[in-house]
Amino acid sequence: MEAAVKPISYLIILISVALAISGQICLRRGMTEVKERTGMNAGELMRKPATFIKEIASTWMVILGLVLFVASALFWLIVLTDVPLGVAYPFVSLTYIVVMLYDRFFESREIIGLNWLGVAAIVLGIILINWGQWSQTSP
Repeated sequence: MEAAVKPISYLIILISVALAISGQICLRRGMTEVKERTGMNAGELMRKPATFIKEIASTWMVILGLVLFVASALFWLIVLTDVPLGVAYPFVSLTYIVVMLYDRFFESREIIGLNWLGVAAIVLGIILINWGQWSQTSP
């Protein structure tokens, strides 16, 4: 039987998730800026790789997003040394929830009912997995 997951491991998981969420938001904002500056959509940018790379390299918000993702990955590597994937991975789902809420409340995008059902399923999954983890360590 594996040892219980240490509380510090949960903190590191949450830091990794927070960095990933921040990175995603920065990438979204940065790429929106690229689109506005160039007047090109994703398909047009992909057909002009030199322009695409130049625009990415000159947009600080995109660079920041990439740095935050790398930092998130480094924290995730630390997590993987001590935490079973079955416990750690559901927390990654928090990124979907927070980014969806960000879209709703900061980008004013409409969120349909099935999205909320998905959020409920993710939260319930995280609770059940951790409940199972905690019940294994209890006498």
